[in-house]
Parts: sequence; C-alpha cells; structure tokens
Amino acid sequence: PAHHRRIAAGILSRGQDMDMETSPFQVNLAYQVPRRKEADYIGRAALEAQRAEIAAGRYPFKLKMVGLAFGGKPVTDYAPDFWLISTPEKERVGYVTSPWWSPELGYNIALGFVPVTLTEVGTLLKVEVPEAYCDDSGKPVDAEVVEVPFRPSAHPSAREQARTAGRDPAR
Repeated sequence: PAHHRRIAAGILSRGQDMDMETSPFQVNLAYQVPRRKEADYIGRAALEAQRAEIAAGRYPFKLKMVGLAFGGKPVTDYAPDFWLISTPEKERVGYVTSPWWSPELGYNIALGFVPVTLTEVGTLLKVEVPEAYCDDSGKPVDAEVVEVPFRPSAHPSAREQARTAGRDPAR
C-alpha cells in the first residue's frame, strides 16, 4: 500500500518499525501470540513470560508503539532518520519510526515508541521534526497519541472486529 495508508492502517515495516529484537507486545501485535496453541513454537516460553508480566501490571519493556497525530508542514518524503519525541516539558522520551502526511485525515500521522506511561490515547507530546516541516524554526510540533488504525477500516480486519466486540483476538 501507499506509505501513508500503511501507517494509517497500522501495518508495520520490518526494519523501520520493528526488528528481530522487538516483541509483538511492544508493537500492538499481541493478538498474533496464541494463548491456546498446544504445539510448541520458537520463543513460546519468552512470549508467555512477557504476557504474564503484562497481566501482572509489570510492563517488561521500556518503550511501546503508539499512533501519533502531529502538526507541522505536511511530511511528504521518507524520514532518513528517527525523529525524537518529547514531553511538553521538553524531556526526550521516545522516537518516531514512520511519519507521513495523511491526505484523508488532513494532518501528519506517525508510528513511534514512547514509555508505556505515555501510551494513553489523548496524551500530549511533541515531535522534533526536521526544519523543512517546522511551523516555527527549531521548535518541536504538537503531537497527540491516537488509536491505531488511525481511522475505521472500510472492511474491518479480524483484529478490529474482535476489539469492537470486546474480545481478545488471540483466543
């Protein structure tokens, strides 16, 4: 799909949004980790231990992926590097992996990693965009944590249908 549609749908790019060291629990792919599979599989013990830690309220990772809606001029070129995310108090806390302008939504969208304490939808943050996308030279733009996918699908996936029905799609 087009880059902005990939981001808007929450489709991850290997190498850009995740790598071999990223857990599915960090990038909103928990539904891909089976709960009732009888056969063994690579990484099962580690994934089950991670799920148990999360269920106990002890998130085992420093950062988790979120969707961001952010200001600035339309991002219309691939980011050659990760952009930093900070709190409104200017504390750098994470980074953007995939930014782009969404013509359907009329604003910039991105996937990025922030501490789990900042993943609540509606959390206000800042993104340090390159000068070409700044509204005010050298100043970070406003950002807000939003739901992923960024807008309802015309044909909801099994994950979206399960979420809407209040079910865990990994069951």
